[in-house]
Amino acid sequence: MRGASPQANRATDSPTRQPRAVGHNLSLSQRRSQSFSHFRQGSARGPAHRGFTIVELLIVVVVIAILAAITIVAYNGITANAKESALKADLNTTAKKVGVAQAETGSYPSSKPAGLPDSIQYTQTNSGQGFCATASKDGKVFHITESGLIQTGDCPYIPPAGSMQAFTSSQCSALAVYTGSNPSAILSLTDSRGGTTSTYEIAKLADGNCWMLTNLKLGSTTGPITLTPADSNVASNFTLPQLATSGVTDYDSPQAIGPIPGDTSSGATNYGYLYNFLAATAGETRTSLTTGSAQHSICPAGWRLPTGGGTGEFAWLNAKMNNPSASNPSTGNGFGYYQNWQNSGPFKGVFSGYWNGSFNNQGFDGRLWSGSAYSSISDDYAHLASFNASNASPANGNLRSNSFGVRCLLN
Repeated sequence: MRGASPQANRATDSPTRQPRAVGHNLSLSQRRSQSFSHFRQGSARGPAHRGFTIVELLIVVVVIAILAAITIVAYNGITANAKESALKADLNTTAKKVGVAQAETGSYPSSKPAGLPDSIQYTQTNSGQGFCATASKDGKVFHITESGLIQTGDCPYIPPAGSMQAFTSSQCSALAVYTGSNPSAILSLTDSRGGTTSTYEIAKLADGNCWMLTNLKLGSTTGPITLTPADSNVASNFTLPQLATSGVTDYDSPQAIGPIPGDTSSGATNYGYLYNFLAATAGETRTSLTTGSAQHSICPAGWRLPTGGGTGEFAWLNAKMNNPSASNPSTGNGFGYYQNWQNSGPFKGVFSGYWNGSFNNQGFDGRLWSGSAYSSISDDYAHLASFNASNASPANGNLRSNSFGVRCLLN
């Protein structure tokens, strides 16, 4: 445009100038301060940086504890299984070794063969036709028998050969009837209950049953003894108290009385011990047994108390000893009856007397408990058999609190 100055035209036609950068005119120290401010602002806007909370730490600790417990349980399980396998291996080794001996000799070894592991306990059974071996360690117990089956626990109680507990009805049946004049018909059997071994004579009598011909002598002068279903005719463990020789009679607690004055442990003066009815029946009281006969007793396992009363086994024996062809029980007590109950007769009775707070009638009469209540008189009474030099009463009765002898009958 005419009249415009050259400077004006240059200002109009030149490109737009870029603004100066912020801080272009700032001093060096101002720029550094601004940069540091920007850095702090950026840091504040960035992600937070912090430690673990208490809850998180507790969770970690609990998880570690759980994992440790699982590891310990698994390890213990593996260890227990290894011990169990080792014990069973020992038992199988034992069975194989004694099996070889049985095949060669016809009998299992009578004692533990050499070379078997220390964990093994070995017992011959059934007169050499069986065995039982036990292996135990750290509370684990297993056993094996001739069947080859490994089972948990100790060997079952095995009556020793020649014991009362091992005697069977088939062995009884094979015996000749003892008549009082054929002593070869009498057997001697042992009973090791209470830590003392007693020997009893037994025989099959005229009624076809096997009877003890010796009064029971079970008890200890040093403390009570425990009878178990494995060795005694009891339903559960029964405690027979320590023997006594003085005191007062008792209906409701067991009493075992002995030693008896005059007892020589031989022949006609082998008196045994005396028991009140509760002890003889292994716990029957005046309220638990009011009728019928006790199912349990302190007799050895496999034996029991005879029944009493006019139709009981004492009465049947009385009839049969007098007349083997008798078809009915008998309470006869005269001539021909009482002789059979004497020590010289088939019953081999002894005059052990009785105890009712003091000893009485030793050397004069014998009294033996049956297992039967005498309810027709009173719940305080029970049946027994009694005899002396001139009389026999197979269906007698007396107070349960008094103490009499015991003879057992094979089941």
